[in-house]
Amino acid sequence: MKKYILSAIKGMFLGIAIGLCISIFFDYLNGADTYLPSTPVFTSHFARPLNAVTFSVVLWALMGLVFSIGALIFQIERWTLLKRTIVNFFVYYIFFTPLAFMAHWFIIDLPHILVFTIIFTLIYVLIWFINAQLIKNDIKQINESYILKCSFFVS
Repeated sequence: MKKYILSAIKGMFLGIAIGLCISIFFDYLNGADTYLPSTPVFTSHFARPLNAVTFSVVLWALMGLVFSIGALIFQIERWTLLKRTIVNFFVYYIFFTPLAFMAHWFIIDLPHILVFTIIFTLIYVLIWFINAQLIKNDIKQINESYILKCSFFVS
C-alpha cells in the first residue's frame, strides 16, 4: 500500500512539474508577455491570475495522479499485455479527458473531441512503441549478459 501511495505522490509532483514546463513553453511559443498557466479563455474564468495558477496546479497534480495510478495496470501479471494496454488506454482517456477539458485545452463539441481523441491515441501509440522498443533492448542486453556468463562457466 505504501508503494502505491508513494507512486501517487510522485505522479502528482511530476504532473505539476510537467504542467508548469509545458505552460511556460507555450507562453514563450505564443509570445505572451505575462505567465498564463493555460489558455486565455481558461484564465479569464478567474477573478485573479493567482487563482488560475492554483487551479492549474491542482489539475496538473490530478493529471499526474491519473498517469501514475494508470501505470500500475501494467503490474497486473495475470492479464495479457493486450488487456493491460487496452485497460490502461481507456483509464488514461476516461480520466484525463475531463481534466484536459477543465484546463480548456479543447472545446466540447464533436470535431474538437475527435481531434483530441486522435491526438491522444497517436501520442499513446507512439509512447507505447517507444516503451516496447526500450523493453526489447533491455531483454536483449539481459540475454547477452546471461549468454556471456553461461559461456564463461562452460569453457
